[in-house]
Amino acid sequence: MSALRPSKRIVLALAVIAVAATAGVAVAAQTVVTDTDNVHLRIVKSQFDDGFDSGWHMHPGPAIVQVQEGRFKIFDSSCKPTTVGAGETYIEVPNVPVLAVAKGEIEWTTTLIYETGQAAATPVASPCPAGEEDDDD
Repeated sequence: MSALRPSKRIVLALAVIAVAATAGVAVAAQTVVTDTDNVHLRIVKSQFDDGFDSGWHMHPGPAIVQVQEGRFKIFDSSCKPTTVGAGETYIEVPNVPVLAVAKGEIEWTTTLIYETGQAAATPVASPCPAGEEDDDD
């Protein structure tokens, strides 16, 4: 019987390796949700010397905001500001209301990704209670 013990260990080790390999494959699986050749990419460079207020709006696709100079207070539907300064990046989530406000000089680049034929941005009403997005910093 002692001759069978090493083979039982080998079978058990192989079973553990097989389960681990199967779990690894499941974690690495990918599913393509959308694959289109109908995508528009727009890169906009903006500069204002005396502040900026985007007004509440939303984008149909992601908007990547990269600040080169100055800083933004960016509000989303949570109504709490995120400060984005020079050298930092903020990604606006598709179809989520957003407001960007800057005081003083501001320079940034926005990369917009959306389907051809759609508007790059749509004005929307503020999701915040009156005045809640006012931040005097």
